[in-house]
Amino acid sequence: MFRLLPYLLAFAAAPAVSQVVVVPLDPVEPSEVEPGPDSAESAEGEVIELEPFDLETLEPLPPGSVVGDEVITTEEDIVAVGTGARLRGLDKLASTVEEFDLGTGDTVGLGWLQITLGECRYPVENPAGDAYAWLVIREEAGEAPIFEGWMVASSPGLNALDHARFDVWVTACTTE
Repeated sequence: MFRLLPYLLAFAAAPAVSQVVVVPLDPVEPSEVEPGPDSAESAEGEVIELEPFDLETLEPLPPGSVVGDEVITTEEDIVAVGTGARLRGLDKLASTVEEFDLGTGDTVGLGWLQITLGECRYPVENPAGDAYAWLVIREEAGEAPIFEGWMVASSPGLNALDHARFDVWVTACTTE
């Protein structure tokens, strides 16, 4: 620590501009070396040697078993595939909101963006509920997508379009 003190003082006294400080590395004394992966420290600070083990001799856990005390299980929602999706688009500069109904595979324009719907899924027991839509959004035809993935209606910020001017989100799946 005391060897670094002059460098720390020089860094603290330096002007507030971006700069690179090169700190020379000194050889390490063997007494300063931390315990390696084959040893550990006890609460009293003494080094304890760990027994090596062979990964190939370990038996795998049976399917469905979990290591730990508590296991929390959740039931998966059974989903259905909709015929299309309802999207909203915001032009942040013009402060206008547009609503679109797209069929699966259809493309719609929002400003210079092209939005293509791949698929829309919704929970079977709640068709008006949460919608998950696979969207591909490009700035111009033929370009690499600026967004490609699932958008979730109940959590629009979970996987959102990151664009300076436009915002797009899913509101629901259409079933007819």
